[in-house]
Amino acid sequence: MQTGAMRASVDESPWEHPFLTQENLARFRRYSEGVWQIASRYASGRPERLRCAFAVNLAQNMYNWARLAQKYGAQVALFPDVEHKTALSCPEWEDYQGEFENIQDGAAFLRENHGLTPEVPCYRIPRDGEDLLTAFQKQSGGSSSEFSRLREQAPGLRYDQLLAYPGFYPYYRWAKALSEFDVVYAANMPFAAYASGAPYSVCPTGGEVRVACGKPDVLGHVLRLSFSSARFVTISNPHLLSHCRRLGFGNGVYLPFPVDDQRYCPGEGQARIQWEQAYGKGVFVFTPVRLDEGVKGFGGSLFEALLQVIRVRPEARFVLIAWGDHASRMKDRINNSQFRRHFILLHPVGKKRLIDYYRSCDVVLDQLVWGYYGATALEAAAIGKPIVMKLRNDQYAPLYQGDVAPVAHATDLSDVINHLTHLIGRADERVHVGTDLRQWLVRTHGAERTVPLLLGLLRLTADGVPLPQDLVNPLQDSESEEEKAYHAGCLRDAS
Repeated sequence: MQTGAMRASVDESPWEHPFLTQENLARFRRYSEGVWQIASRYASGRPERLRCAFAVNLAQNMYNWARLAQKYGAQVALFPDVEHKTALSCPEWEDYQGEFENIQDGAAFLRENHGLTPEVPCYRIPRDGEDLLTAFQKQSGGSSSEFSRLREQAPGLRYDQLLAYPGFYPYYRWAKALSEFDVVYAANMPFAAYASGAPYSVCPTGGEVRVACGKPDVLGHVLRLSFSSARFVTISNPHLLSHCRRLGFGNGVYLPFPVDDQRYCPGEGQARIQWEQAYGKGVFVFTPVRLDEGVKGFGGSLFEALLQVIRVRPEARFVLIAWGDHASRMKDRINNSQFRRHFILLHPVGKKRLIDYYRSCDVVLDQLVWGYYGATALEAAAIGKPIVMKLRNDQYAPLYQGDVAPVAHATDLSDVINHLTHLIGRADERVHVGTDLRQWLVRTHGAERTVPLLLGLLRLTADGVPLPQDLVNPLQDSESEEEKAYHAGCLRDAS
């Protein structure tokens, strides 16, 4: 590295962060409960309908939450990011029940399925700010009437911020549309929410806080500004606290990931009939997550472990979705194996079909590296299926006050083999564990519990309600010496 070169801050193993002690996690839970109580009391005195924009539908979360918020009385609209080109980011994907192999081509997906209509108003705002830029340039040249007219149309916008950073003026129209709402709830890239001037909160999706926020460039600066200026950064997993500490975000609050437990619920699976006709009756282990070795753990070693399970339990059938960076490698391993008839490799499917796959399987095999769950495990739990995955119980326990998901915890591949072998041979236990997981999901993440919490936080955001001075967020603690050393170790040479 040359002297004076810029450094990027990236944390690829956030579970090791020194802030993630049980004491700190318990303090953060207590602080968050204090915020929930204030939000609940305040919202109960504000029966007016909240006008809420949900922005950036990276993995269907914002569409699902907008739909739930609408069900609970809010006036909502969804604003997907038009720069997210995949089918997975289209709200129509949630209601799609077919196969679509090229999930990277969202435009083709929409063309072929133009009859699908989201259940909430959906606005795809083009990245277009040429009129703003032209008016500003004319003002700089002595003609200010057009720029003044634009400012009068949306006086609350942060025009100086839209024009301050190269390449960010195209957020103008999106920001202008968001400014018409009482509050914005944004994910992943919240600059449009920030530029709108409307009150907003942010839900991180992972990659942006893990990598992009720490970049020493304009994007990194804009992201850090947008996150730090939000009223709340909602935290659903422990590792997000480590990113908040590293990046200096003191506005995090715990919010259990809201799940539509009426949509994701037990039922008869239709796909199972086809699986049994093609591969014979057996016990179906379903893996809906992307086939990725580094993050999800689905590589050659796991494949060998699954073969060991088959040798002990020949009734095992492994159902995988052919997507992810290493899907082709997995396909080659399956085709070259004498046990290939025990593997069912399916095309990517819309979420409506995916729900049927959950219902059709007997066990769900989730990620095996990071130890934190996302929508996959929560959806499987809501449908009442036993789950084998890596779970960092020591970090989840303080956030859940001991009520941790009753999954089959796999610390290594030998655990994967043992858990799968056991569950495949015990139909009664599969039903019992699945029932427990469904009850846990409804109790901790179900809509009846979590959506009022979300709407309460958004009402506090909309109205700018101050929190009591004695309610102190642990994320605002002074940086310890151990943390300083850890954060220094996260620095990388910027490319």
